[in-house]
Amino acid sequence: MNFPPAKSPHSNSGVVPTSLLILLDELIAEILSRLPVKTLMQLKCVCKSLKTLISHPSFAKLHLHRSPRNTHFLLLPDWANPDEMDLSVVPISVSSLLESPLAIRYHEPYYHRLRDFDIPHNPYYLLSNMDCDLVIGSCNGLICLRGDTWDTTPENTWFRIWNPATNTLSDKLGYLTNYSRLTFGYDISNQTYKVVDFSANTVKVFSLSDNVWRDIQSFPIVPFSLHFRRHHCHPYVDHGVYVSGTINWLAIRDKTEYEWNDITIDQFVIVSLDLSTETYRQLLPPSGFVEVPPVEPSVTVLVDCLCFSHRFRGTHFVIWKMMEFGVQESWTQFLKISFQNLHIDHGIGDWLAYGSQLFLLPLCVSESSNTLIMASNQEGYIDYWGHSQHAILYNWRENKVGQIATNNRIMWFDTKDYVESLISTS
Repeated sequence: MNFPPAKSPHSNSGVVPTSLLILLDELIAEILSRLPVKTLMQLKCVCKSLKTLISHPSFAKLHLHRSPRNTHFLLLPDWANPDEMDLSVVPISVSSLLESPLAIRYHEPYYHRLRDFDIPHNPYYLLSNMDCDLVIGSCNGLICLRGDTWDTTPENTWFRIWNPATNTLSDKLGYLTNYSRLTFGYDISNQTYKVVDFSANTVKVFSLSDNVWRDIQSFPIVPFSLHFRRHHCHPYVDHGVYVSGTINWLAIRDKTEYEWNDITIDQFVIVSLDLSTETYRQLLPPSGFVEVPPVEPSVTVLVDCLCFSHRFRGTHFVIWKMMEFGVQESWTQFLKISFQNLHIDHGIGDWLAYGSQLFLLPLCVSESSNTLIMASNQEGYIDYWGHSQHAILYNWRENKVGQIATNNRIMWFDTKDYVESLISTS
């Protein structure tokens, strides 16, 4: 990587020989690239040369490459009373939720201790203070936020890019009128970030390299989230997930309108948009997916792998991982969890919220502690839209299950993966 040249106080000319300069720069960069962002931001204040190095885009990419993945995610606490909405987006380390047994409540006959996990009410994280109201997505430490004037004036919707670790927030970008759905990802080949605005009939892409919306080919198959359904669809699932330079949606082929009982297993497909070529491909679900579940499956990302999860025979929840993206044969069953082990009476699924169905959504995996975090609508606080939600912890090695206890109302189904980084879009 090319870093800015440095000067040495011990050289007569004041300039280090080129070979030694390159070695010195690379050695310093290697050492610093292993430090957390908070420490690096403090080091920028030490001297001009460190500030120049740490601010360099090449160093930001090196630091991101060195950073451990899947260590943080974004929680959305709602600070308002039930009749209002006042959301924050707060980066939280996974370890802070998992390592202390006092932060969770395990069902009998396991642990009985309980203490609320306290999320500070910091104005810095309030979406309203950034003139935004929704989190679109997170990629490489950048968070895409949406703002809306909630009226019918032209260009009443926008987005902003925020890096909370470096305290940088972009101007309002990508003004739209009557937006459809937005999602966020990284174009690997062209090394730029893109926002996708999609509806059943049109798909637009906004590239941060030129700040322009462009129409691209519409979906070959309309994703689930663009169909109107009441009884089998989760309202927060399938807005598109980013992995390996692509955005992915679950869809049903050969039908634009349907009843759930009319769907066959061979109609499920994953539509994948390559952000570099801006073209689509279709991926099949795992071959072990052999029956239409009572509710919509979900497409998510765990440990940088595309995942497909679904209910099975009314008794289990199954998660598959695509170990090599785009390779059908690489689908591997990650977990098959009994509702009995989750202390869920699957019979209650006919009486829950979201169209009277039980929904589970995988959020995060901690491989070091063998623990899966999932969102559930079985019980929990009622959010602004009248939806019930809470978080389940499942330790697959010890077969223990518990809940995360917090002192806040958390929008668990909107939780996003996050990594602290120095990345900037400027």
